[in-house]
Parts: sequence; C-alpha cells; structure tokens
Amino acid sequence: MDAFNYLAVMVSMVLGLGLTQLFAGIGNMVQIRRRVKPYWLHYVWVVLAIGLHLQMWWSFWMMRVVQDWTYTGFAFVLLGPALLVIASHVLLPEMIDGTIDTERHYYDTRGVFFCLLAAAGAWALVLEAVMGLRSLLVPVRAVQLAGIGLMLLCAWSPNRRVHAVCTLLVIAMLISTTLLTRYRLGQAGLVE
Repeated sequence: MDAFNYLAVMVSMVLGLGLTQLFAGIGNMVQIRRRVKPYWLHYVWVVLAIGLHLQMWWSFWMMRVVQDWTYTGFAFVLLGPALLVIASHVLLPEMIDGTIDTERHYYDTRGVFFCLLAAAGAWALVLEAVMGLRSLLVPVRAVQLAGIGLMLLCAWSPNRRVHAVCTLLVIAMLISTTLLTRYRLGQAGLVE
C-alpha cells in the first residue's frame, strides 16, 4: 500500500467519524422530537455539513498524485477534515433533559461553528497549492474566498436575514462548484 492509500484511509476515518456524529445527532433528534423545538436554518446546516463532508472526501482524490509525503504534509491534510468534524460536533445540540431549542443553539454557537467552517475553507483554499497540485491563482479560489467571507459574516452577525441569505448563497456555491469542478472523481475544472 502506498502513502496515498494510508492517508486516504486516515482521511476517510476522520470524515467518517464526522458523518457518524451527524447521522447519530439526526437520529437522536428524531427520537426525542417532541422535546425538540425545530429551526429550519439549523436543519439546513446539518444537511450542508453532511454535504461538506462528502465534498471534502470526494475532493481528496486529487491528493493521489502527490509523490513526496512528509509528516507535516500528512498533518496538514488531516487538519481540514478535523476542523469539519469539530464544527459538526458544535452544530449538534446536547441531548439534555427538557426542551432543546435548535434556534437558540444555532445562534449561541454560530461564532465557533462558522469560524471553524471559515478555517476549513481557508485550509481548502491553500491545500492544492501547498501540496504542489495546482496554483493558488485559479478562478475557483474567488468562490472559495467568497465562501470564507460568508462564513465569517455568519460568525459575526446574529441577524436572521443575514444567515438566511448567506445559507442560500452557500448552497448555490456548493452546488455550482461541485458541478463545475468536482462532479467527476479527479476533476479539477475552472482552470487547472
């Protein structure tokens, strides 16, 4: 087994933990649904977090061409999945006694959650350049920068309209960049 395969296994395990956490959280909320006060944005971000896990794993295929793996390169590659898993943990409320207000939880944890997503976005922004795969200066980076900006705006703002608009923009950006740059395994798109 070559170095990429070992790294792929580790990345898959980390992202798998995040997905397990999200799916278990959904299951827990369904089980205690009578005690959960729903909030649509929270649920949308749970689904988006699942999509971000899948996108990150799917995008990882680009790493297969890296020839010279180092410990720091390995640790750097794992940083993004780790940030996403931690953000997912923050997103899900604790299943405590009494009513669970997902709207309150969403806004109470927005600073940490969206800063973690912004950090994961910054990691993704530089990953290919750091690993020697592709220039930092390709058009898709503008979309990544916009996404980071939206995450930071959500971290800062308690305004519900800001969160709704940013969420819709993130959905549009995730769908469009997936179709244009990552629809097929190994596809880079938007100027390699």
